[in-house]
Amino acid sequence: MSIHQLEILAGSMRRRKFTRTSKESIVSETLTGEMTVTEVARRHDVDRSLVYRWRRELGVAERAEEPRAFVPVKVQQAPDSAMGMPAATASSAIEIHVGRGRSVRVTRDFDASTLSRVLDVLEGR
Repeated sequence: MSIHQLEILAGSMRRRKFTRTSKESIVSETLTGEMTVTEVARRHDVDRSLVYRWRRELGVAERAEEPRAFVPVKVQQAPDSAMGMPAATASSAIEIHVGRGRSVRVTRDFDASTLSRVLDVLEGR
């Protein structure tokens, strides 16, 4: 039989008190776009729903989904196709920059529905 250490927190010791300044600091980390609310909450050892509550209390409006629009595309010719090989046999890939320093690179035979699901996950849908 092994004995494990058990700590019981009760009463006022159970909850931590956060000052308005510390709440503002935590909420401001969620607005930089570098980390998600979940990542910020984990970093400060609080539940993400609490961070969302603080955001509402501090008057932070949820970001409306950005309207979809066409983006500029830059096409570069692959070195193989420049040497007279047909475009269909040239090794080609596209790189999609999705923000926050993340990119997805796929080849021409990558499944479109899988790509769509990957992009949805990266956009947080």
